[in-house]
Amino acid sequence: MFQQLLYLLFVVFISPSNSNRISLVGDDWTITNKLNHTAQGHIPGTIHTILLAANQISEPYTEYNDLDLRYLIHSNWIFTKKFNLTSDFLASNQITIHFEQIDTVANITLNTCPIGRTNSMFIPYTFNVTNSCLKLENEIQIDFESPVIYALKQADAYNDTVPPDCTPPVQNGECHVQFIRKEPCSFSWDWGPAFAPIGITGDLYLEGVNKTEIIIELESVNLASYTTDHKTWQVDVMLSSNNDEFTSKLKFVLENTTWSYETSVTFNHNLTISLSISDNHVLMWWPNGYGDQPLYKLVVSNQENIIGSRLIGFRTVQLKQNEYEAGINGTSFYFAINFQPIFIKGSNWIPSDSFQERVSDEKLERLLRSAKLSNMNMLRIWGGGIYERNSFYEIADRLGIMLWHDFMFACSLYPVDEPFLTNVHDEIIYQVKRLQYHPSIVLWAGNNENEAAVAQNWYGVPEEKMNKTKDDYRKLYVGTVMNAVKQVDKGNNRPFVTSSPSNGLETIIENYIAKDPQDPLYGDVHFYGYHDDSWDPTTYPITRFLSETGIQSLPSLDTWYQTTTNSSNLKFNSSFLLHREHSENQLTEMMKHIDSNLPVPVTNDSLRNFA
Repeated sequence: MFQQLLYLLFVVFISPSNSNRISLVGDDWTITNKLNHTAQGHIPGTIHTILLAANQISEPYTEYNDLDLRYLIHSNWIFTKKFNLTSDFLASNQITIHFEQIDTVANITLNTCPIGRTNSMFIPYTFNVTNSCLKLENEIQIDFESPVIYALKQADAYNDTVPPDCTPPVQNGECHVQFIRKEPCSFSWDWGPAFAPIGITGDLYLEGVNKTEIIIELESVNLASYTTDHKTWQVDVMLSSNNDEFTSKLKFVLENTTWSYETSVTFNHNLTISLSISDNHVLMWWPNGYGDQPLYKLVVSNQENIIGSRLIGFRTVQLKQNEYEAGINGTSFYFAINFQPIFIKGSNWIPSDSFQERVSDEKLERLLRSAKLSNMNMLRIWGGGIYERNSFYEIADRLGIMLWHDFMFACSLYPVDEPFLTNVHDEIIYQVKRLQYHPSIVLWAGNNENEAAVAQNWYGVPEEKMNKTKDDYRKLYVGTVMNAVKQVDKGNNRPFVTSSPSNGLETIIENYIAKDPQDPLYGDVHFYGYHDDSWDPTTYPITRFLSETGIQSLPSLDTWYQTTTNSSNLKFNSSFLLHREHSENQLTEMMKHIDSNLPVPVTNDSLRNFA
C-alpha cells in the first residue's frame, strides 16, 4: 500500500542542518508515447507545450489544431528524468517526494520501484520513499494514462449512468469528464477547446529530513470572527508536527503593528491556536472603490526559527438574506463587508489559458488590474475551471477584488461512490486550507448550475430515478463538500451556498434543491437572453443578484490573425468560424442582434464585411 500524505501544504520550517530539498523541475525531462513521439522538455509542463517548444507541433490555438492534435490526449505518455543524489542525502532518516500539482492520472516509479499513483489535479501528493530503491544515480518515471480513456473506463465501471455522457457535438469535445478530478472545461466547453493537458504542472522535489528532529508546519490561517462588543478579531492558526506529544514555545507577530503574542503549547501532531487581536492594531480591508486594502504579515516562530507566515487582511463578510416588508415577495441577497452594503460590479473568471504553465504572474496582474481599473470589485471563480495558483489570490487581496469562489463541479451529475467522495473530501480540505486566509474570498459555492440541472432535469433522468438523483446531489454537495468546508473554514469568515445559481436560504428550506433555482426573487440568477433584443431593457430580469450573464461577440481581426493564416477563413459562416463556434446557431443569433439595431455591411470585400 502506497503511503499518501495529502495535507503537507508547505514545509515552512526545516532546520538547514536537518533537511535538504532536491528539485526535480527543469529542462532535462524526456516525454515519449507509443506513437513515436519523443521530446526533451521543461517541467512544469504538459505534452502540448513540451512538443510545441520542441517544434514537433504547431501552436495548439491555431487553425483546426484542437482536433488535429486530439490524438495526443488519446495516448498514454511516459515522463522520465535522470538525477543524482549524494550519500549524505541518502542517509536521511526520511525521504519524501512531493508533487505540488500533477495532471492527472499517473503511476510513479523510482528506479523501477513503484512508489505511488495520482488521480486528481486538485490535490498535492507526497509519497514516502525512505525505503525505496533510491541510490546515487536514479531515474524517475511517470506513466500518465490518457485522461479521456481513463474517464471512459471509470464511466463504464460505474454501477449507474451519470449524465451527460458527452459534451454537445457542436463543441467537438470529449466524454465523461465528471469521472476524473480534472479541470472540467479541458474536455471542451461552449467557449473553449478540448486539450485535456497531460503533465506535471507544479513544483516537484525530493526532501530528506532527519526524523529525530521536530518539524512544525504552518498549515493554515483563518480569520474566524469579529466581536463587535469587544472590537476584537479572532484569528485561528493551524499547526502540525511530525512528532508525538511535546511542548514548544511559540511567538506570533503581526508585522508593522505593535501586536505580538507568546505562548507555550503542547503538540500532538495537530494544533489550532486562537489569537485575539484588537482592532486598534489593524485597519479594515475594503473592496475596490470602498477603501484601502491593508494587509498584515502574521509571522509564527518557534524560539529562533521562523515556522511560517501568511499575509492576511481583516474584514467581515455578511450575505444578507432578509425578508422584505409585507407585500414584497422573496428575500434580499447582497454582501455587506465590514457591515457596509456593497454594490457588486464584476465578471466571471475562467482559466486564462488552456495550458497553465504559460500563464505568468504578470499576465494575472494585468488581467486583475484591468478589472480594478474597470471599477469591478468582484470576480466569480467559475466552477468549470481550476483553483488558481497562490499569486492570483495575492493579487486579488492587494487590489480589493472580492472573489465568489465555486468549487470545481459544473454542468453535470457526478458519481457518488466512496472512492470519488473521499477524493473530493481531500480536495476540499486541501483547497480551503490553502486559500482560506485570503480576505478577497468572500463566498464558497458548491458547484456551477448543478442544482438547476437536477431541479429542471436538464439531462432527461427518468422519473423513477429522480429521487436517487436528488439524494446523490445532496450526498456530494451537502454531505461531502459543505461538510468539508465547515470542518476547516470555521467561524463566520465567509458564507457557503451549495450551488450557483440557487435560492440561497430558500434552497436550504427546500432541502437543497429548490423548485426553481433561477427564481429572481431569491438568491442568485444566471441569465442569457440569446433570442432577446439586448437593446431593450425590459428583456433583462430584475434579480436579487445576477452572478452570471453574457452576450457573445466575435474577437477583433488582430486576434483572428493569431489563429489563422488563411484569410478565406475570416468571413461570416465560414467552416473555420463554424468550427470555432461552440454554441448551436450562435453566429446566426449574433447576426440577428446586429441586424435588429445596426446596418449590416454589404460590400464586395468579405474580409471588410467580417471586420
